[in-house]
Amino acid sequence: MKRSIYGKTPGTQDDEMNPLLIAIPACFDICGSTFMFIALTMCAASVYQMMRGVIVVITAFMALVFLGRKQYAHHWISLSTIVLGVFIVGFVSIMASQKDFSAGATSITGVLLLLAAQCFTGGQFVTEEKLLGEKVLDPLYVVGFEGLWGCCVFAVLLPIFQQIECYGELCHNGRLEDSLAALQEFQAHPILIAQSGCNILTIAGFNLTGVMITKYASAAQRSTVDTCRTLIIWCVFLALGKEKFLVGEMFGFALLVLGTLIYNEIIEVPFTFMNKNTKRNI
Repeated sequence: MKRSIYGKTPGTQDDEMNPLLIAIPACFDICGSTFMFIALTMCAASVYQMMRGVIVVITAFMALVFLGRKQYAHHWISLSTIVLGVFIVGFVSIMASQKDFSAGATSITGVLLLLAAQCFTGGQFVTEEKLLGEKVLDPLYVVGFEGLWGCCVFAVLLPIFQQIECYGELCHNGRLEDSLAALQEFQAHPILIAQSGCNILTIAGFNLTGVMITKYASAAQRSTVDTCRTLIIWCVFLALGKEKFLVGEMFGFALLVLGTLIYNEIIEVPFTFMNKNTKRNI
């Protein structure tokens, strides 16, 4: 019988699940999403997408430590390949930005924030599996409650952030957050309202299709689709002239893709020590 992503049998719902538990992964999601959006202002879009590939490595280590999930030879080798790919992409992009701003601005701060964001996202994935793995829950139920808790948390945090003095590249008008200035920018530039609306719709669609792919296909296939998304974004920005083609960046991205596909066992390396512990051969 087919298992659902967060439960044992699709089509049923565990009414005894305490929705407060979903607030834990929701808080991880808030931190991860906030850092990622800040990092996006400091990284080229394609680099931002490529660097997110390190989530496979972070989640694997957290699952090993907190869930006791065993990793085999093909997992460790693929994780090493992903780390090398992420390092190459980040290094090449930062060096290119220092030499030529038109290559797509990427700062060390942006890369570090992006890596920190992936740690929080990894925590979200692991806590979801730990807390919800034995519950029979519809994926959209979980996503909906995570969004609800996210709104509640930000309703508390935003007024506090308005009062915290802050001076630096991450601050606005001497404050950690300035919602009034944001509203004034919306009024002065109405296009921002349309862009924000499109952003909300695309993220909602991304989350919806993501959980549907995982539910009706597999997490491995979802990661493959996600890799294709990165490739499309990179090609679009190259075509629009927003970024310059960097051979080193392409090589790092190729390592990222290869490592992800091997880790998820979509590609099996034809060596005994690499494929003897895959799901197909166990």
